[in-house]
Amino acid sequence: MTPGLPGNPLRSTPLRLTLILIAIFTVSSLAIFSFSFLAVRQDFDDALRESVTQALASYQAIDEEEELRERLAAEVAAIPAEMTVLRFVPDAGASVGNVDGLPDIDVLRVLSEGEIAAGTRALSDSYLAIGGWVAGGHLVVAQTREQVVEMGELFLTVFLVGFLPTLAMASAAGLAVARRARDRVEAIRGTLAELTSGDLTARVPDVTDAADDLEQIGRAVNGMARAQATSTASLRQISADIAHDLKTPIQRVAIQLERLESRTYLTADQKGTVEAARAECDRIVRTFQSLLQIAQLEGGAVRDRFTPTDLRAVVSGVVDIYGPDAEASGHDLRLDVVGAGPFDVNGDRQLLGQVLANLIENGLRHVPLGGRIVVTLAREGPRAALVVADDGPGIPAEERDLVLRRLYRLERSRTTDGSGLGLSLVAAIAGLHDATLSLGDAAPGLIVRLAFPAAGAGSKE
Repeated sequence: MTPGLPGNPLRSTPLRLTLILIAIFTVSSLAIFSFSFLAVRQDFDDALRESVTQALASYQAIDEEEELRERLAAEVAAIPAEMTVLRFVPDAGASVGNVDGLPDIDVLRVLSEGEIAAGTRALSDSYLAIGGWVAGGHLVVAQTREQVVEMGELFLTVFLVGFLPTLAMASAAGLAVARRARDRVEAIRGTLAELTSGDLTARVPDVTDAADDLEQIGRAVNGMARAQATSTASLRQISADIAHDLKTPIQRVAIQLERLESRTYLTADQKGTVEAARAECDRIVRTFQSLLQIAQLEGGAVRDRFTPTDLRAVVSGVVDIYGPDAEASGHDLRLDVVGAGPFDVNGDRQLLGQVLANLIENGLRHVPLGGRIVVTLAREGPRAALVVADDGPGIPAEERDLVLRRLYRLERSRTTDGSGLGLSLVAAIAGLHDATLSLGDAAPGLIVRLAFPAAGAGSKE
């Protein structure tokens, strides 16, 4: 069996932890990157602000308009507008500058290229500008912010070229490791589920000698499974040996009782005692015989006798056999076949008949007079479903798994007839045929459902 993966991958603890670590790495890296970018940009802005302010102050130190005009003319001729923009508008006379027009500026502010009337001159994308009154006019000084923009582009390049590939590689590696850990956890979970359901052959696959914790857990689970399988096999063998060793002496006791009854003159009370003893011996022999049969079935000893078998014919035959007994005991035994079939399954005809016989006998024993026992045969997808429902006392939900164990009985005093092996035998035959067995509430009563794989479907699903 291959363990199924969770419907929601985020329920996987390794994947969740990996995603959390990736998120922490991403947030912390972005925080460091953003802090560094803002700190460097602040330094650039402070230096540019100081430079622009000092430039305006140097012009304001000139008292004569003519001297100011000469200096501005010299700097306009030497400095391109892409680096520095200058424009002096006097109270009277012609303006001086390397651009044709600027907005009114009195404080520090960022000036975009679109706000400047430059004609055919080349400009930078943005400037840091400041304005003030100088020597009888208004002067605006603006210096390019190109270095700030380039610094932002440099940081963005570092981010795209450095951080994103690193994040992608770390995420891919982390998710791959997490997915492998998730698969290992799912394999262990699936194996434990199979062991819990009774499949003692289940093992965690691909367990290596690696020292990581999941491999150690896998080896521990496999060791536990082997120990459990060995213990269960020993118990089954002991049970079979005891049944086999005691069956013959009990049969000999029954023979001796028969001889005592046939060869000795007995009073009526003595005959009654001998007959009761013989009946008890027969019951013990039947119990031992059932224990031996369960052991053989659990060992798969009769699987080589399996052939494609028409389950409808088997069910109809068994219901016909028990019809007169049900009528005599005041029970209503019915057979409902839903659909036209086919109802072919891989199995042994005698064992399949024994399953239904045990379930009908169980109903006849426990359902009150006048009660109903309904046998239904239907298709459930590719499977053939055999359902036996009655309106008897039923079985409490907390004991439905327990009654499938050997010798378990709901009647604790064990004073009534029965050995507690009927449903155990049904479970063993169902397991041998790879059928799914479930017990439910018929409201009122018990409903037993067996779903058999279709003939040719394989031994395991």
